Amino acid sequence: MKRIWINVLTVLIYIGSQFFVLIPNIYFMKQGLSESDAFLKSIPYYVASFIVASILVIFINTRIKNKTKLERLPKSDTLATIGWIVGGFFISLFAQMIFGMINTYILHQPLESQNTKNIMDIAKAAPVFIILIAIVGPILEEFVFRKVIFGELYEVIKGPRWLAFTIALLISGFIFSAAHNDFDHTLIYMGMSLVFSSLYVLTNRIIVPIAAHMLMNAFVVIMQVVFADKVEEAQEQLKQTTQFIAPIIKSYLNL
Repeated sequence: MKRIWINVLTVLIYIGSQFFVLIPNIYFMKQGLSESDAFLKSIPYYVASFIVASILVIFINTRIKNKTKLERLPKSDTLATIGWIVGGFFISLFAQMIFGMINTYILHQPLESQNTKNIMDIAKAAPVFIILIAIVGPILEEFVFRKVIFGELYEVIKGPRWLAFTIALLISGFIFSAAHNDFDHTLIYMGMSLVFSSLYVLTNRIIVPIAAHMLMNAFVVIMQVVFADKVEEAQEQLKQTTQFIAPIIKSYLNL
């Protein structure tokens, strides 16, 4: 099949999986459950829809005949691929910390992401939701935001590859942020897009940003769900530390 139709179908499947939860949710509300109870009872169906969507997206993308130039380039070998996945995980955590500090102490945006908090609250109430956060969610997001949106923009933009990369990154990163409805933390989503897009370009394997994204999300879930109390203590210590660091960073940026 032609790549354009696979891309369109990939995006439609992703959107459909997002809205599928409305069907069981409405059904349970008609059975007399409150809105919150109906939503929680719908979570297993929501996760199932993402699992099915991920399988479909992976399958249809194997049917592409006219691949992009990036996808036709030599791919990283097995050892390098594993190295980039593990390294990408640590780089993503570091980037999240750095961009998070700039976003909070330089741009004066909220420290806590309401979107992340909502997701973690759902995971605590319905642990099956962790499957969506740590596994199938990253699969769909990387296919849509990295392979389809970033990849196609990187393909069609003419000129130096660094310029194509920058433009594709900015556009796909902003859409990535908008999809999470978390504009206060757009800079952080841009940072994540930078890491995952770089992994894709450096290895020519979509599995690399997918796996790194999975590891990052799984780590966040473990920290905020399993070790929530200790994370709160660490955040308070970090806040006290960054109160001293922030003026230095701000002074440097104003040079």
